Amino acid sequence: MRASLVLAAGLALALLAPADGATAGNRVVPGRGTFPRWATLSTPTPVPVRWLTALPSRQIAALDREGTLWVHEVRRGGLVSVARFGEVASPEAPPVTATLDAERAGLALVTRDGRLALRVDGSLRSHDVGTPLSLLAALRPVWLPGTIGQILLAVAADGAVVLVGGLDSGPKVLARAEVRALPDARISVADLDGEGGVDAVVLSDPSDRRPHGALGDRLEAASVTVLQVRAGSLAVRGKYAAPAPAVVEDVGVLTAPILPRTRPVVLLARSTPEHGTALLGLALREGRLLPVAESPPAGEGNRWIHAVAVADLYRADGAEVVAVRAPHSGGMLTAYRLRGTSLVPIAEATGYGSHALGSRNLEQASVADLDGNGRPEVVLPRQSRETVAGLELQGERFVERWSLGLRSQLHSNLLVADLDGDGLLDLALADRARLHVFLSAPAAR
Repeated sequence: MRASLVLAAGLALALLAPADGATAGNRVVPGRGTFPRWATLSTPTPVPVRWLTALPSRQIAALDREGTLWVHEVRRGGLVSVARFGEVASPEAPPVTATLDAERAGLALVTRDGRLALRVDGSLRSHDVGTPLSLLAALRPVWLPGTIGQILLAVAADGAVVLVGGLDSGPKVLARAEVRALPDARISVADLDGEGGVDAVVLSDPSDRRPHGALGDRLEAASVTVLQVRAGSLAVRGKYAAPAPAVVEDVGVLTAPILPRTRPVVLLARSTPEHGTALLGLALREGRLLPVAESPPAGEGNRWIHAVAVADLYRADGAEVVAVRAPHSGGMLTAYRLRGTSLVPIAEATGYGSHALGSRNLEQASVADLDGNGRPEVVLPRQSRETVAGLELQGERFVERWSLGLRSQLHSNLLVADLDGDGLLDLALADRARLHVFLSAPAAR
């Protein structure tokens, strides 16, 4: 372990951060808003909404807990429902937007029977891609060199990772890798060795050796697998196996540089019965994922750490690892900075919860400059889950820059994007009764 940690000093190559933070599992959104100056749009939801996704043409897709897909158009006068598809999707698998060709984008989701559904030009069609897809895992759109549109990485029902192409014509599996992926895995994509390729990182080898059950079931990953992605093939490049009784307690990993001008590392939450969770950074070296950075453990067996993002909170050519320690009990927002091979806490704020116990929704926190002052905020709910706040790192403490109250507890993911096409960041979320959109105010630009 000591020898491998020294490799952290060797991460001094060109910075290769993914252009899309979400693709890397890194919840960082570029752009600026005008918060707390906003316009509020709201509409009732007959069934609580679980997932929100931004669509082209100023639209939002909302998937409720019964699998019904709603499409709303964002207008300054309010939210207008333009489509409804009743109970068509698996409610555990979030829908995603994928680019089909030079002119069209579509919404991709997993149906209740494991097929791939695509909403294109207003119509929704399902496709048998050649193998049933997991009803719990998220699809991952990815660009490959030489392709016009995106392809999809997905977890099959049998645990294989599959590459699905032909989204603009007839979607089908182009390649598969037998990796025993976690049934509810979220796949991250990055260039881990700086060679210009595409690597997919997925949690693998499900295990019940840590029955914490905080993330929807009692299965956690015993390993992490890296796949090389090419137009017609998937190949294993490296693997990290957590030493028993440890597991990787999450549904996905973050891939991002934790030092300026370095390669991305794989950041994960490794948990043990005795010490709880510690954050671990891994680097790909000659077919192996080797530890290069580690945080102090949470300190108790069921104390979990939710890794939210790797972001430059100071705008000073650096990076902080943003996480929430024990989000279900006390909830301590924490910023870590790499010193040597240690991820050291540098700032904390108590009373914030980025995850609901027993949920697979790990997307209730984000990092974005919603107040437009040039420094991003960590956006997440307070412990009550009835208020969402934006906190800025100032020195060695977090300061709330703005907050907004909800009518009931947060139920969906947080969606940060330009939702009305004015070039400013907006925020959408759903509580248990309504969908809310908070639009940045154009007059404040």
